[in-house]
Amino acid sequence: MPVMAMRESDNDGPFMALRQQSDDRWRDAVTAAQILAIAGPAIGGLWLTARACGIRDHFLNYLWSITPGIPVTRLPPGATATSLCGHLDIGRSTAAGRIHWDHGILAATDGGFLVVPMAERLDSGAAAMITEAMDSGTCPSLRPVAATPAQPSHFAVIALDEAAEPEEKLPTCLADRLGLHVSLDGVLLHTIMPPVPASGAALLPDNAWRRVRLDDHLLEQVCAITTATGHGSLRILHHLTKVIRLHAFIHGREAADENDALAALRLCLGVHLTQSQPRTEEQEQAQAAPSPPTPPPSEPETGGDGNEDGVPPSFDNLTELLAAVEMGHVEGLTLNVGNRAARQGNRSGKGGANARNARRGRPYGSSNSPPFPDARPDLVETLRAAAPWQRLRTQLLQGQTGERAGHLLVRKEDFRYRRLRHQQPSTAIFVVDASGSTALERLGETKGAIEQLLASCYVRRDEVSLIAFRGKAAEILMQPTRSLVAAKRKLSALPGGGPTPLASGLERGLEMALAARRRGSTPVVVVMTDGSGNIALDGTADRALAGRQTETIARLYRVHGLKSICIDIARRPRDSVTSLARLLGADLHLLRQANAAHMSEIVRASMHGGPPS
Repeated sequence: MPVMAMRESDNDGPFMALRQQSDDRWRDAVTAAQILAIAGPAIGGLWLTARACGIRDHFLNYLWSITPGIPVTRLPPGATATSLCGHLDIGRSTAAGRIHWDHGILAATDGGFLVVPMAERLDSGAAAMITEAMDSGTCPSLRPVAATPAQPSHFAVIALDEAAEPEEKLPTCLADRLGLHVSLDGVLLHTIMPPVPASGAALLPDNAWRRVRLDDHLLEQVCAITTATGHGSLRILHHLTKVIRLHAFIHGREAADENDALAALRLCLGVHLTQSQPRTEEQEQAQAAPSPPTPPPSEPETGGDGNEDGVPPSFDNLTELLAAVEMGHVEGLTLNVGNRAARQGNRSGKGGANARNARRGRPYGSSNSPPFPDARPDLVETLRAAAPWQRLRTQLLQGQTGERAGHLLVRKEDFRYRRLRHQQPSTAIFVVDASGSTALERLGETKGAIEQLLASCYVRRDEVSLIAFRGKAAEILMQPTRSLVAAKRKLSALPGGGPTPLASGLERGLEMALAARRRGSTPVVVVMTDGSGNIALDGTADRALAGRQTETIARLYRVHGLKSICIDIARRPRDSVTSLARLLGADLHLLRQANAAHMSEIVRASMHGGPPS
């Protein structure tokens, strides 16, 4: 169907809802661009969640059109500390006969925008140097001369988040300093076809927005909502107050109101109330029925505007938003709070964590101290560090001995050592529900999955273990091993049947996962259950106590940042398994029939970083 025909025929259908959502998101994106143009480095920057597409290009073109004359620097892939903070230019130093120091990308970005493409893959070291420059307003110096004046570096960051998987995330230090978060997912291209830059005027930085008044009651409401959404950083609250004032300043208001607060919550946290549900026939009849006359409202006893609680009536939407956040009924909360917190956690799980200062692996930098006792210096980096001092050392040597050095003078402090890192092995910990009538089938397929994993994990030095819970407690049937022969011998006969001590199984899995992490491995916990735990940790048959203990232990998986997979093995999907996966922070998979091949593919995808087939 042509687009125009669809527009005319779906006035009240799903297309109009999608178009309305697209218009709202694009309107917020334009507002965020205007705020960034006025505030600049004062707001930190913009976190732009969008894949490379025409919509993102359209948004960036609009931003450049309202900020003419402001330089834009694009961070090159694989930027190192020397390229960011400055390095010795050997070519120019040799040609000029004196030291020539290149001040780096951060100093060159002073007064402009720093665009970080693929920000979810930005190295943590580079992110730390960028955030240091954002906090101090000066470029971190790597120059050995202490008297060198600091180079100014005031800039706003535009982080282009192109993450395709939840595990890909911005570095925590950078994401915490970006005051605006815009997502272009769901924006339709034809809804923004009228070019906004043609009608938009240039917006110059202006500090008049700081004079906008902010009511104390409004600030209390915003603080309560921020705390309820799980954001504990004071920087986020600081950004919220700035965006509230900026939004009011753009709309010509001298005092911020509720609309400015709601807009700031959308632009900073991405949370807003969903549209109300359609009314039922009973509600419509009740609405149409005549209501008895109500007495005139009496004057409040307390003076001034407000209700019984002292909150102005204009803040009703904020109160409703706070209640919805606490109940979890807020659109965007899962994306911008849950994933934001998860994306700022540890990078454990997928493919193993990176072991640094190792004897093998890929180089990621250099230092003047050896990473291990018998490390060999890096010849090129050592010569690069010694080159600037040759003229001075030659003059000193000639003044002391009267002889002219005919070779390169290298001292101990010039030695540079290459640092290597490699991916650590992973440990798959199977926590299997061995109770009930289908225990034999599940345990049999679990044995097959473990054997398939062990057959292919020797190259990466991965390990597999098994914990089965049945009766009154969980039992470790197989310690972490990579031996296929030993695994087959231990898995030949496994017990099954009885009650379900789910809390005990999760507790044993947590202990084994933390022990594997201390050994230098990356644990991946695979929980296979139907979610119906009925045995407490002390072995008593108390379903309520067992449920509370299960929730407490499951939350510890999130606290420790453990990668986990939850497989629902019930015949029909159960809400208890979904709730357990949410508490664990685990990937949920539905496995109606036990299948060793499918099970091993799911676990292998989580351990090695590939999608399950």
